[in-house]
Amino acid sequence: MTDTVDEISIARALGDTTRARIAALLRRRDLCVCELTEVLGQSQANISGHLKLLVSTGLATSYRRSYWTHYALVRTLPADTSHFLIAVIRQATAQYPGDLLALERLPADVCALRQKQRRRAREGKQKPK
Repeated sequence: MTDTVDEISIARALGDTTRARIAALLRRRDLCVCELTEVLGQSQANISGHLKLLVSTGLATSYRRSYWTHYALVRTLPADTSHFLIAVIRQATAQYPGDLLALERLPADVCALRQKQRRRAREGKQKPK
């Protein structure tokens, strides 16, 4: 993120329902794409695209943990941007209360479970020689 904040880009980013829901979930804790796809019921590609935009606007940041990239909300936003973000998060949480319930119910090893499922699917598609 640069020293200046592009408020219009931030407003556009948070104007999308999925990105607002992602921000609300990231306010609870850092999450990876696997966890977000599970909670929101959307594809990995879709969630990744939304996260890329949140990172590019400076609202979120990413870091590697083991095999997975985790995302977090930026905690050092200007006060007016932070207030706007909180207002959007409150509205998203009120409109989609099931998201936080689904997040609480996620298995701790959801990423590992997803990885095993993908591995089994690949093995099932391979034809025996």
